[in-house]
Formats: sequence, C-alpha cells, structure tokens
Amino acid sequence: MTTLPHTTFKPSASTSTDEYDERPFIKDLLAERSLDIDSVRNAIQSHPLYDPSRYDDIWILRYVLSHKKDSHAATRAAIATMEFRETYQLNDLDQRAMVRHLSGERDPNLLPVHDKLNACSGKYTVLTTLPDKHRGIVMYVFLAKLDMHKLDEISTQEDLKNSLIIQNESFYQILDEITRKTGRLTKLLKVIDMDGLTLGKMNRSYLSKDAAASKEIDDYFPQLLGAMLVANPPKWIGLIWKFCRLLMPKRIVEKVDFLPSNKEKVQKRLLKFVSKWNLLERYGGENKEWPPPAAGSCFE
Repeated sequence: MTTLPHTTFKPSASTSTDEYDERPFIKDLLAERSLDIDSVRNAIQSHPLYDPSRYDDIWILRYVLSHKKDSHAATRAAIATMEFRETYQLNDLDQRAMVRHLSGERDPNLLPVHDKLNACSGKYTVLTTLPDKHRGIVMYVFLAKLDMHKLDEISTQEDLKNSLIIQNESFYQILDEITRKTGRLTKLLKVIDMDGLTLGKMNRSYLSKDAAASKEIDDYFPQLLGAMLVANPPKWIGLIWKFCRLLMPKRIVEKVDFLPSNKEKVQKRLLKFVSKWNLLERYGGENKEWPPPAAGSCFE
C-alpha cells in the first residue's frame, strides 16, 4: 500500500530463492480471488476518493484476504480505509525512511509522541530491520527495556494510536514495494523477546491502551503482520496472555506463537521470514552485527 500511485505489476526476476521462504505468489492470489476482487472494485469505484492508480487490485486483494469469504466486509473496510487515509493525509507521503530503532534517544525529526516512547525506552528497546531487500521487515522488541509504568503515566490511548498509524503506514509502504517488486505477498515479523522481563514490569493499564489503539486501526492495515513470535517467555506468561488475548484484535491473536527454548527450533521458525545469514546470532542465525541497521536507512 504505497502512498504514491502504483505502477503496473511486474514481478522482479531477482526474488528470493530461500528454501524456507513460503510467501505466496501475488499472481496466484489474484487469480484465486479474482471474483471477490471484482466485487469489491465494483462496489468502491463510485466512491469520490477512489483512484484506480492508487487503489488497484493488489491493494484490494489485502482486504479480500483479511475478510476471507465476506466481500461485503472487505468492501466496507476498503471504503473506511480510503476515508481514513484522507482524514490523516497519508497519501503522497513517503514515510519509508521513518522506520527507525527505538533506543531512548530523542530524534528531532520524529513527532512528539515518539519522544514519549523514547523517554520510556532503554538502549535498543525496539530494532526494526530490513535484513534482506527481497524479504520483509523484522522487528525485535525487547520488552524488559520498556518502562510500561512510565509510558502509561505520560501517554494516552490517542498517543499510542497516532504512533501506530505512523509506524504501520511506514511498514506498509516498504512491504508493499517489496511485494510488487518480488511478486510475493510480503509481511512483517515481530519478535517479542521477554528475556529478563519480570511480572512487576508489566502494566495492565498500558497493555489495555495499546490493545485498544491497535483495534481502532486494525482494518486500515490489512495483511501487515505475518507473525508475532514470543521469544524467551517466562513461566508466568500464561497469566498475562489470558488477559492480553481478550483485548487484542482477533487477527493479531491468531498470529501469536511462543517460541521453544531450543535454538534450532527457534531458528527454523524464524527462517520463514529471514535468511539464516541475516538472522541475529542470538536466535540461531549468523548475523553478528549489533545493532543491525534500521529499515529506514535503506530509503534515506
């Protein structure tokens, strides 16, 4: 979903040949869901905000896939998204370079809401990377470095929503570009690392705000998340997960999985999203670079 009008879909010949890469081919998905795509297109093309060069069949495909066999729900979500993008003036803005690490340092180029996040973060709390230009974004979140209590005190649900809008839009622009260049539906991998996290560092009020903010914008960024994998889960994770899963959008809950302690099994699960030579060494890969470059640095 790049904000600029799309070019004609021409898959690149230089796509990934990694044996673990299971991303589906766009041409196959377009063929399989052509009737649903036609139905949604016919329903939205009379809307004053509809622009066929921007809201093309690949864009519509994401709504069809997210709403499975309900083309009416896909249509409503597509129309709501066009209106949402107009309200927040997201079109015609290139935000790819905005994808940076969250490391506790103030950045004058970012919005005030990100200052709040940085004020509550330790060094390299969130690393958002693009290890392979032909694969997706990999985000590593080290929860023990985030001060949830302070973030709950200084941030509102609206703050968190605005932060997510900027983040998701930036991710979507990068992922959509890769999808179109490679001809394969490319998504985000989130690795939530709970190493060193204690139950006392968790804050239910913050988690509730964050989940509510995610729900508010869930329909506007379909097919963004490929998986949310939890690494080094503590023994008490079941207590928090029972609470969180009730608050989070259903589509996100379905993509959450807990990684085993065995490094080989962890590696195998992650290799669906990132090659072994680009996977961080701590997760069984061969990449020793720390910190890895931020995804936005590829677009500066």
